[in-house]
Amino acid sequence: MTTITYPNGQILQSSAFTVSQMATLWQALTCGMLGVNPPDFSRVTVDWQQEGQPFIRTPGQDRCALLCVPTDVEYSRVRDEANGGTGTTGDPVTQSWTYTKGWRIAWTAYGPNAEDNLRAVRSGMFMDWVNDQISNSALYLVNDPHEVTYAPENWNAMWWPRADFEISLYEQVTETLTTPVGGAATSVEVKLYDGSPNDPVADFTVTK
Repeated sequence: MTTITYPNGQILQSSAFTVSQMATLWQALTCGMLGVNPPDFSRVTVDWQQEGQPFIRTPGQDRCALLCVPTDVEYSRVRDEANGGTGTTGDPVTQSWTYTKGWRIAWTAYGPNAEDNLRAVRSGMFMDWVNDQISNSALYLVNDPHEVTYAPENWNAMWWPRADFEISLYEQVTETLTTPVGGAATSVEVKLYDGSPNDPVADFTVTK
């Protein structure tokens, strides 16, 4: 949960995952899907270094790099809003929005079992325990994962077994803006127009 306090005292709380939080979640899940118990994060990395390749290739050893990227989806343009509170003593005014955020989760695997390891990850997408864990975090798989791509890579004049796999994911995000007691509006001006935008036929203030 991310919390931001604005200069006027309003507080915004958001359930949206950060990239780091999403990567941490899928790093542990990937170890589970590969049968790496207890988790060994040297086998599944998320720390993409600033220079060079995401990890060092070692002959005969399996390694996997994980990338989590927010994506633009049409659903994110629609937000459901709900209001609560009265602004009276002990009852702050709240505004809540719920919307969908898109994610792309991608795996790149090297090693003699690269393709088979990502085949196991793909199979994990259809297992209840994986879907139960992500749904507890308001994450939902787009249930159409493509096949694993096997594409050996030439690096330093050597061929290295490589496989790639990715999924699309939806996150249900809830954001709540809280206005503390005393910061809520206590009155509103109402103007009624009939034809001329500069000549209201009625102008009055409603006070709480």
